[in-house]
Amino acid sequence: MTLLLLLVTLFAAAQQTKQDSLLFDQAQTLLVEGKYDEALTIINRLLISNHNNPDYFDLCGEIYMSKHIADTALFNFNTALMLDPENPYIYSHRAHTFLSIQMPNKSIDDYNRALKLIKDDDTLKYTTIGNRGSARQMERDFQGAYEDFKTALKFDSLNIQALIGMGSILDDLGKPRDGIAYLEKVIRLSPNESSAICNLGFRYLDLGEYKKAIAMFNKVLELSPNDGVAYNNRGYVKYKKNDLKGALKDIELAIKYYPANSYAFRNRALIYLAMKQQEKACEDLQYAIQLGFTLMYGNEVQELIEKHCLLKDTHK
Repeated sequence: MTLLLLLVTLFAAAQQTKQDSLLFDQAQTLLVEGKYDEALTIINRLLISNHNNPDYFDLCGEIYMSKHIADTALFNFNTALMLDPENPYIYSHRAHTFLSIQMPNKSIDDYNRALKLIKDDDTLKYTTIGNRGSARQMERDFQGAYEDFKTALKFDSLNIQALIGMGSILDDLGKPRDGIAYLEKVIRLSPNESSAICNLGFRYLDLGEYKKAIAMFNKVLELSPNDGVAYNNRGYVKYKKNDLKGALKDIELAIKYYPANSYAFRNRALIYLAMKQQEKACEDLQYAIQLGFTLMYGNEVQELIEKHCLLKDTHK
């Protein structure tokens, strides 16, 4: 009788494990399909039945990251790492989250931890190196970023993200035409790669080729109507063309879809200054500082504050 009960228990446990595995796979599929709330419902159900599974917390973090809820994503990644501190995938996922909220130093630390833990997986290793390049670029370590992208491309010359990174970093290193060649290669390989199209638009913007730039950002927004970066960049082109009303409309949408982007607040401040709305401009400049503009992009916003805001405060 005891043996029979044991066999029944083991069978039930095996069935539950199989069911949980199927649900986990279903949640992953829903995440890929962009059905985040449905995926979250399933993973929360799994966490209720087993709150010691690091893979569940990791996937939960990925879902919240896709929903742009970074603090909850970080909570789940932190919990996953407490349960499985030697998992390079979780460190990579957390690193991506730090990068998305413009904390490149923490992102680099996590990518470095992941690299130390990766064993016998060259694809993951070199993908992680390329991703670290993006974090180094955000931290303004342009040469370090260049070396990371170069290393990733030596392993896989068709690595789309590394090609995009190289196209961007070459502009930072004063070689915009070389960067454009990389971005054009990406678009030949993957015509609807929105991040490459957006970066190419930004390169055209830097070169003063505004018509080409707007065409690129329009294409991005056709592919991804809620792309805050594309709205931000298109708005800045319109500002440069002195279409202040159109520029402000685009930047407002940029902030709606990507509220952590310090550059959008810098751009809106420039528009307000052009509209002679100094008080609003100064508020945006201060907020850009709070979002980490100086760390990522240099002293421009601080200089604008000193020029347009500090003297105003002195004369109150």
